[in-house]
Order: sequence, then C-alpha cells, then structure tokens
Amino acid sequence: MSESNTRTTQTKTWFFTPLAIILPVFVAAAVFYRLDPFKPVHLPVNEINRSPLASPLRNDHMRLGSEEVAKGQVLGPEDFVYDDVKGVVYTSCEDGWIKRVAVNESVVENWVNTGGRPLGLAFDRNGNLIVADAEKVTIFI
Repeated sequence: MSESNTRTTQTKTWFFTPLAIILPVFVAAAVFYRLDPFKPVHLPVNEINRSPLASPLRNDHMRLGSEEVAKGQVLGPEDFVYDDVKGVVYTSCEDGWIKRVAVNESVVENWVNTGGRPLGLAFDRNGNLIVADAEKVTIFI
C-alpha cells in the first residue's frame, strides 16, 4: 500500500509542478496587460500644414576649392584611398589596375595590376593597402 501512495504522490507532483510554474506567468501577463492599455490616436493628416522641403537640383558650390587630378587617365575608378604619409591617392580601376596618383604633381602611375576587378581599397593598421577584388583576395604593400 505504501507503493501505491508513492505513485499517487509522484503523479500529483508531476501534474502540479508545471501548473505551479505556468499559472503565475499567465496571471502576471494578464495583470500587466490590463494595467497598460493601448489606445491608438488618429493622425490628423488634414491639419498638418507644413510646406514640403525643397532642395536645389544642383549645388554650384560643391566643388569650390577642389581640383581635378588624373582626368582622362583613370579608367572607371571604383574606390580611392589617400596615403597622407606619401602624399598619393590610390584608386582601383575597372581594367584591373591599382593606380597611384601623386596629388601635387597630378602624375598617374600604373602601380599594380590585380588581374581581376578591384572594387574597394583601405589601409590596415600597419599601413598595408588592402584591396577588395571581385575575383580574388590580395594584399599589397
């Protein structure tokens, strides 16, 4: 008979333990839901009388103080990065060349051909030029 009482106690424990955990969660959710009611407010579209913002189609002062370098000498530049130590700009071109442009003299030099399609350029912490190529991964120093 003691074995039968043990089974009944275990069955009650397996039934009431999950119930004791889940029931307070549902009660708390119901209480918090009722304490914070959501009341949507209508947006008065017809009462908004702000005029729309307008911007000029062309900014004539955009290039004021800038100069063109390597005009006509760089084929389809994708990205560029400036090396302030050497005073040059590296640019990736659609023909696979990484070109180095001396800013002061505007001299364009074919620096490295990746043999692919270089898309992005960046310097790492050590000053190495990292090239993101569509066809391969290469690091140039």
